[in-house]
Amino acid sequence: MGHIRTPVESPPAVAISENAGSVRAVSSSLRAVTGLGKTPVRVGATPVPHAEILNHVRDILAERDFDLQIEIFETFDEPNDLLVDGRLDANFFQYLPFLDDFNRRSRANLVPIVPVHIEPFGLYSTHIGDLDAIPNHAEIALPADPVNVSRSLAMLADLGLIECPVDPETPASVLDIRSNPYGLVLKKVSSAQLARVRDDFDIVFLFGNQAMGLGVDTGTALYCDRGNPAYAEYLVTRPERRESPEIRALAAALQSPSTRDFIDAAYRGQVVAAF
Repeated sequence: MGHIRTPVESPPAVAISENAGSVRAVSSSLRAVTGLGKTPVRVGATPVPHAEILNHVRDILAERDFDLQIEIFETFDEPNDLLVDGRLDANFFQYLPFLDDFNRRSRANLVPIVPVHIEPFGLYSTHIGDLDAIPNHAEIALPADPVNVSRSLAMLADLGLIECPVDPETPASVLDIRSNPYGLVLKKVSSAQLARVRDDFDIVFLFGNQAMGLGVDTGTALYCDRGNPAYAEYLVTRPERRESPEIRALAAALQSPSTRDFIDAAYRGQVVAAF
């Protein structure tokens, strides 16, 4: 799926449901408005909560004469490639293990600037009520990229559902599974499709942004990894841009008390600040 570029004259509405604070974005996209006389700063992001958090700091950047232009991506495939190519000034959608794997595979040298927030990552099911009810030969959908396959396998191993050694330095694959006593059927699915196949699998791994985008309360997960600083989501740029005035201003705005308050109020603990 290609990226979506769309400009917004006003901030997107964020609807907070009455069900345990689940959050969903009402507007489907953010559109970059060119600020007359201001320096454009092009940042790629996934919709929830990354683009919403960026939209929150647009006025702060405007006061510094920077026009924050937010390009929304529905997948993880393009934001790093476009940043390497110079078509973006920064991106905001990933944690360090994902970035490290991208740099290693592509021989790029993208650099993290500041951590902003931490999202939950968990197991969800529309068929199963709790972990003890997982049947033998359950079909489980894993995110397809290597880093998140490894993260998923580590979670299943921690829960005692499989035996699989996981080395933080080298992503594990399904071929590394030593024991699968319940005969779980593990299938890799494009990360962008995970939310769409919930009814097709017994269990699906979902990222916090996917769950919130669906209006799914992360408290309904069979199991959730929350607040793990190893998976803080970072503002990322190219090495030559890391000390530029616009990137420094954006980093400061993303780690401001105002942004912390926004994260706390908008996401009610489902997303937590990483600073």
